[in-house]
Amino acid sequence: MFGVYIHFPYCLSKCPYCDFASRAEAIIPQGRYTEAVLLELRSRQKEFAGRAADSIYFGGGTPSLWDPDQVGRVLAEVRALWAVAPQAEITLEANPGTTDEARFAAFRRLGINRLSIGAQSFAPAQLISLGRKHSSQDAVRAFETARRAGFENVSLDLIHGAEGQTPELAARDAALAVALGPEHISCYALTLTGLAEDVPMAKAARRGEIELPDDEASAEMGEAVREQLSRGGYARYEISNYAKPAFESVHNTLYWRGGEYAAAGCGACGFARRANGGRRYANDRSPEKYMERVEQTGIGEASSEDVGSEEHLRERLFTGLRLAEGVDLADLERDLDLPVRQRYANEIERLVGEGVAELRGSTLRLNQRGLDLHSEVSLRFF
Repeated sequence: MFGVYIHFPYCLSKCPYCDFASRAEAIIPQGRYTEAVLLELRSRQKEFAGRAADSIYFGGGTPSLWDPDQVGRVLAEVRALWAVAPQAEITLEANPGTTDEARFAAFRRLGINRLSIGAQSFAPAQLISLGRKHSSQDAVRAFETARRAGFENVSLDLIHGAEGQTPELAARDAALAVALGPEHISCYALTLTGLAEDVPMAKAARRGEIELPDDEASAEMGEAVREQLSRGGYARYEISNYAKPAFESVHNTLYWRGGEYAAAGCGACGFARRANGGRRYANDRSPEKYMERVEQTGIGEASSEDVGSEEHLRERLFTGLRLAEGVDLADLERDLDLPVRQRYANEIERLVGEGVAELRGSTLRLNQRGLDLHSEVSLRFF
């Protein structure tokens, strides 16, 4: 699998829990930023020559703030550089309050066929806790606007675990999302550890200015959310992601299955296979420095690393076990030329014996309890 990821870092405001490469700006350098992305895509083409894209993903930040004409230029360049599968998933992230029907319709005419709307919650108190600037009505309006613009594949994002939230409130958010009828719902537990930067909400929690639910309460919220989504006909195909049949996210699944992805834009990360490993790169997280780098060198790369076969194996196990479908160990052995089942026979037997995983043929998959304990379970292999 191969995908193209484009990062747009600009937002109307910066959420206090967000560690993505994003920047709140009143004036966005639309033209200059687009030129930098186009130049970098051309420079990246050689490293990913001959690939056919299953997915193109515009993430952020708030890509719905990007002028449709500029987005169209980027899409045209991607199509010129790589073959794009006829049924490729082309996603753009949007925040409530940043779009109108004309804008959504313009994106749809460009060929974007999937929207991911960051609702996060439908409860006013929770939106305030999360530092969101939109209202619950804005979130509903954004979804309805997407439908009127012709989008038949829409995803909603929810977050649980903010200050003052309870399992009942988390379940209500999930039920309201189900009632709208999106094809895909992502439900993330609020996380303030292991982030790329020390976010304001984490600092406030350390100072005792806010009190977040403990791990047990957060787990109860997750269970309440899963119950609502299951009742609404959404299958849990990954730890935090649920979909109606045939609407699983192609782009995210590409990451979890160890696929390749060319990336352009501030803070974007890409991965290219090399033999049984690969090379991973990360672009500068500062929009200004990113544009300067690209204008001087053609790429915005701030760091890179070679990924050896052993490290790639660990990553494939860790990310593959996030998926409900699990990991086909025989396929992994053929791909990486490593004796995976022989090496991890004891660990696999232990996981199955503890009732957190099952082995069917050569496929190892975690059950619902195992998915809830994914990090602890996966570390058994390391």
